[in-house]
Amino acid sequence: MSKRGREAGSEELPKAPAGWVPHREPTTYKSESVPTVKAYKNSDFLNGPHARSFRFMMEYEETMQRLAAYGIKATVQFFGSARALDREQYDEKHAQLTAKLAQASDVAAATAALKKLEDMEWMIAYIEKTRELARRLTEWSIHSKLSRAATQINGVSRGKSIKKMSADDDDDVPESSAKPFKYAPHSTEARVYSHGKEGAGLFVCTGGAGGFMEAANRGAADAPGGRSIGMGISLPFETGLNPYVTPELAFEYHYFFTRKLCMAFHMQALVVAPGGFGTCDEMFEMMTLKQTGKMQPAMPIVLLGKAYWKRVINWEAFGEAGVINTRDVDELLFTDDVDEAFDYIVNAIGSMTSSPEQ
Repeated sequence: MSKRGREAGSEELPKAPAGWVPHREPTTYKSESVPTVKAYKNSDFLNGPHARSFRFMMEYEETMQRLAAYGIKATVQFFGSARALDREQYDEKHAQLTAKLAQASDVAAATAALKKLEDMEWMIAYIEKTRELARRLTEWSIHSKLSRAATQINGVSRGKSIKKMSADDDDDVPESSAKPFKYAPHSTEARVYSHGKEGAGLFVCTGGAGGFMEAANRGAADAPGGRSIGMGISLPFETGLNPYVTPELAFEYHYFFTRKLCMAFHMQALVVAPGGFGTCDEMFEMMTLKQTGKMQPAMPIVLLGKAYWKRVINWEAFGEAGVINTRDVDELLFTDDVDEAFDYIVNAIGSMTSSPEQ
């Protein structure tokens, strides 16, 4: 193959055996041959409904391969409203809406827009707390070298659980004298991770958008050498990830469920700041995984914004109605204090791992 062909990414075709003659010499055709396109280069097929299952797998596999390449196997997930603003953002928008109100022909609409913004001012304090908590966790992670030799390292893939699942399924497998087949390790398995300097630590992970997610990514970036993950979702009203996500750890998903799986896979702790439907959807999904043993039962969950979460959800009513065990709520930490949240997460993770370097 020529150098030019190799640089262009051409595939080298096998040479025909000596004396081989084609059934028909293409140069004898009276018209041009029919053009073709390979399936994996066919954009109409790849983006069509028949390739949906492949797209599911590609979103999952690409994420896992890239995280493995950077040695990431432990995350603290931050959820929260994308609409929240920090003080600088709030003051700038408030000034804009105030100026519009002074010149508005539709005073009622302009007044409503300003009031809606002012109703959100209380979240500024929690933006700052989220940023500080993410910074402290990142710094602690870097200095403690967390997860370098941890025995329990993943959110949804844990050695003990995998063995337990195999034991539970033994009754369904017919006895056989054949030697069981051993599959090669997947990139998500601990023994194929790189343990270089990039492989240590608890990485902040968010949905990559603005608001509390931006605050968490920014907090991680505040820590010297801090990096963080952004797992965005393609939505009509969101374009790109916030600027504090580490570029090589920036992801965008089309499917919510693959995004949630990738968020959960390496989760060691969860911090939930005030949020709406999307935040509650993600929060309850992770709580369910913990409750059912699909994630570590000891995984710490912090709900930042005690008054907000107690007001929008009647947590005690779940237990009183008998639909959950009251322990499921008792294990949640409702707090407004960064120190309390930090200590709770660090102590819980320390009890979940057995690294000699803690």
